[in-house]
Amino acid sequence: MKLLKVGAAISVLAFASAAQAESIQFWTMPYGDQIQWKDTWAELAKDFEAESGIEVNHEIVAWGSAFQTYLTIAQGGAAPDCADMYWLHSFTSIGGDKYGPMPINEHRSKFDLDAFYSGALTDVKFQSDFYGIPWRGDIRSTLYRTDFFEEAGIDGPPTTWGETIEAAKALTKRDDSGNVTRWGYSFGTSSKQVDYLLPLYWQAGGEMMSEDGKTATLDNQAMRDALTFMQDMVHKYKVTDIDVFESGYDTRTAFVSDQIALIGSAQQNWGKRFDAEFPEIDGKWAFASSAAGSQDADSFSGAGYIGLLRGTQKVDQCVSWLEFLARDENMLALSQASGNVATKPAVMASEFWSDRPWKKAVGLALNDAHTSQHPAPAWSSIATSEPGGVIFDLIYNVVVLQKDMDSEIANAQELMQAELDRT
Repeated sequence: MKLLKVGAAISVLAFASAAQAESIQFWTMPYGDQIQWKDTWAELAKDFEAESGIEVNHEIVAWGSAFQTYLTIAQGGAAPDCADMYWLHSFTSIGGDKYGPMPINEHRSKFDLDAFYSGALTDVKFQSDFYGIPWRGDIRSTLYRTDFFEEAGIDGPPTTWGETIEAAKALTKRDDSGNVTRWGYSFGTSSKQVDYLLPLYWQAGGEMMSEDGKTATLDNQAMRDALTFMQDMVHKYKVTDIDVFESGYDTRTAFVSDQIALIGSAQQNWGKRFDAEFPEIDGKWAFASSAAGSQDADSFSGAGYIGLLRGTQKVDQCVSWLEFLARDENMLALSQASGNVATKPAVMASEFWSDRPWKKAVGLALNDAHTSQHPAPAWSSIATSEPGGVIFDLIYNVVVLQKDMDSEIANAQELMQAELDRT
């Protein structure tokens, strides 16, 4: 009897081990409509299991805890086998070769990387290593009120900073007492004021740090050009509301209620929200490629990628899952459910991303994508949009308080370098 019981136990354990080997733990953050999001993943997991025999156990990590969750993983905390992630460069730098994102260089040939936007691939490659597939974009470009442009006699959106200035002056409206009733320009739609500066600095030819993340690169002419543009829009031309630098400023309401005519760097998901929530302005707004600075027309691009975590014993199963998700039809399904732009031109050429002018425009902006992530563990603290943050204080002191620009840039350079050296 003992032999039978032992044999039975071994059989049960062997069966459990086999079942476990054919399942993976997979995490994502939530996007779009929560029911649609869960249903989309459930359908994808069902199809993948039918095809491969591998079960996908999907869990959602709330955005409010996502940063801390992945920071903990990069420091040795419990991790799934694979996940929807972001800020590859920073979390990889934190985890080193022990924890966090796991390179999958030996599997690179399984993916047709030429099928992706080159800008999106910068978010899955770090120091010559390959980490996964980019699946979503947060591309930002110019957003403007076509009705106000027509009213002002302006033929199309601005394509340079100079044209932006002239358009903003023509679009700004004041009452008989000189009070502004409509601002001609606003820097961005994000609630993070640091995001206002980044695309302007890139367009002027600047980069925040060296490619290895070890050297701050703030003290240069590009930074002076970008901050001067911001300062002039507020104080010299008086076409931008100074309150945009204060927390709680509601750019969306101002744009919809005719109080802002032109936004330099707008989140693409505003298009979906306008269609769904603000039919009263249908036909009165449009997206366009970002205006070029002295160097280029770079567009702020956030991104998410799906990759593996160090410590997983399910490498082959997870790579198979990534291969499955990288198919055009599955990337389209995720794009539709999330509302985020896709990372493949073939998907952006689909009917879903071609049925509205704004969708075509944000698709074109992907060609000018400049990744917002940076290869330094300290980037999250450097770029925080709160008092005390190096970049935030630089913007606020120069643009709002009009302190000496050279001194503030030199101070920010020193503080940022100290943060990079410390980490």
